[in-house]
Formats: sequence, structure tokens, C-alpha cells
Amino acid sequence: MEFHQLRYFIAAAEDLSISAAAKRLHVTQPALSRQIAVLEAELGVSLFDRIRKRIHLTEAGRFFLPKARQIVCDAETGAQQLREQFGKARRTLRLGFLPPFLDDLVAPAVREFRQRHPRAQVSLFELPPRAQLDRLRNHELDAAILGNISEGDRALFTIRTLSRHKMAAVLPEDHPLARKKSISLSALKGERWISLSDAFFPGRREFLRNLCTKAGFEPEIVSEVDSLSMMIGAVTAGEGVALMPEHCRKLPHSGCIFVPLAAPVPTTELLLVLPRQELSRELITLTSLIAELAAQIAKDLRDRR
Repeated sequence: MEFHQLRYFIAAAEDLSISAAAKRLHVTQPALSRQIAVLEAELGVSLFDRIRKRIHLTEAGRFFLPKARQIVCDAETGAQQLREQFGKARRTLRLGFLPPFLDDLVAPAVREFRQRHPRAQVSLFELPPRAQLDRLRNHELDAAILGNISEGDRALFTIRTLSRHKMAAVLPEDHPLARKKSISLSALKGERWISLSDAFFPGRREFLRNLCTKAGFEPEIVSEVDSLSMMIGAVTAGEGVALMPEHCRKLPHSGCIFVPLAAPVPTTELLLVLPRQELSRELITLTSLIAELAAQIAKDLRDRR
């Protein structure tokens, strides 16, 4: 198993398209397909279903995706730390983030940062909240962008609220309520529920339970998953329904529908989490840009309503 094979698999899984992944990675489609096939042969499982020129993650693929990201992240972090400590590499800022916020928040902020600090380096790590918090604690990340966290974790770090995002119901496309303009959370009483795992998204199970309790029912949680893509996949497979921030609508979700919730609409926080220490000039610039962009995104969303 080679690192480039893992990167090819991750890109194809994120884009759900061999051609788009190949274009993003600047390789040919046959080369990318061949390396994914080699990876599948070595693992002994199919990571993708190929249906009418489209690809979809299999259950094994959804299971492996966050683990592949973890392997690549650990390798890149270790190599960079080695170059900085024992070589001549410049100090690199390491930013963790959640996938829905890459294109409209993280990428623009980093692009502007590089214009202001052309000699500074930024490495990006797409990680679930628990992994981000662990790396902050171990000084392997300089900042993290993630959702709600526990009071215990809040006490360990400096927390800045970037924005609040409305939650939406995520339903299989053939669900009786999937074509509604909006639904009340109480309309999903009696459904089977998919939750994010507390091992990867601390506090999410309790967050779901609290929202459903306020709506007058106790959710029957039948499955817990360790990534947003796996949650979408579980809903698409008909295992149950879920709640996700509306911002996640931009993720590939063929086979399921995001349905807005009727008032009062529950929300979730987007947080910028920092270690409790003095920040470098470069990190102050980067975090300020992130905060400014998050505020602008929130304003644009309000203006469109």
C-alpha cells in the first residue's frame, strides 16, 4: 500500500468521479484507476461500486476513507516535523478543518494569507474533531476548525465562535417526507437514526438526543459512523435518517435529500480552536482572515433568506 494510492483513493472518494479526481491530482484517468485497482486488490475488498459510468463508495470504502485520511495526515505531519527540527525547513502553520468548509472558508483564507506572507507555509489537514483536538493537544496542529465540542475540551483551549449553522434533516430520496419544502423535527419521531460516533465527533450523540428530546421524542439510534461521508452513505443505503448542518449539502449526496427543518430550527456552532499560548504574527493573520470570511459567509446566508 503506497501513499499515492491512498491519495488517489481519497480524491476519488471526495469527488465521486475518477475524471475529476485525476484532473485535481494532475494524473491521467487510466493511471488513477489502475492504482485504485491495485489498492483494492491488496486490501482484498472493493472500495467503489461502478454503476453506469459513476462511482459510489461501498460500505468498505466508507469505512476506509477516514482511516486513509488519518494515515496520510500522520505521515505528512511526521515528515514536516522532522524537516523542521532536523533539517532547514521553515516553520509551517498546520490547520485542521472539516470537509464542508474547505472551498468557501479555508481555501480563500489560506490564499489571502499566502499573499500577505509569501514566505510562510500552511499545511491543511482534513480530520474529524477528535483527531483535531488530540493534535492540538500534542502541538501537531496550530489551529482547528470544527463543530460543537464538550465543556471539558473547551476548558483546554482558546475557543472562538465563527458562525452558527442551521441543521437539516437528511432523508433517503424515496422517503415519504423527502419532497417536502420543510418538516418539523417531531415528524421524524419513530424513525431509525444515524449518529456521528462520539469517538470521532465528541458530544454528537448527546447533541442529537437533546434536539430530539426537545421535539418530544427519544431517537432510536441504530448506527454510529465516524465521518460525514459515511453518514450520508448510511442514509442513502436506507439504514435511517440523520441531522446534519445545511452547509453539508455541498458534499456529494446522491441518493439522499437535505430537507430544511421548520422553526424553531436547531443550530450548531462552527468554532476556531487554538492552543492556550501566545500566537505568532503569522497565525494571528491566518485566524483573523478565517474569522472575517466566516462572518461574511454568515452574512451572505442571512441576506439570501
